[in-house]
Amino acid sequence: MRYLRPLPPFVAAVLAMPCAAQGPAAPEAFVNPEKGNCIACHQVPAGSGPATRADLGPALTGARMRELGRTKLREVIDDPTRANPDTVMPPFGRHRILDRAEIDRLVEYLHALP
Repeated sequence: MRYLRPLPPFVAAVLAMPCAAQGPAAPEAFVNPEKGNCIACHQVPAGSGPATRADLGPALTGARMRELGRTKLREVIDDPTRANPDTVMPPFGRHRILDRAEIDRLVEYLHALP
């Protein structure tokens, strides 16, 4: 039986480092089916969150999110029906699906996307 030798410490350290190309970590509400579950309808840039083929909602690209700005992002997540009465996106804040802190974390995540 062959035994594997342990990795040299510097190799183990490099492998444990996060990849610089990755975006910010997605908040729980982004992937939790009992919360926002944004990945059910939206895609994010590769390496910035869970891979999904969803295309019901627009792709959440960093440039677009920054163009909207934090205030508009917060408003859209809180109650998208104010901007578009025919939207299928739930009013996460108005219906108390997400609290203010969860919405704030989503806004910061979306604003930081590449």
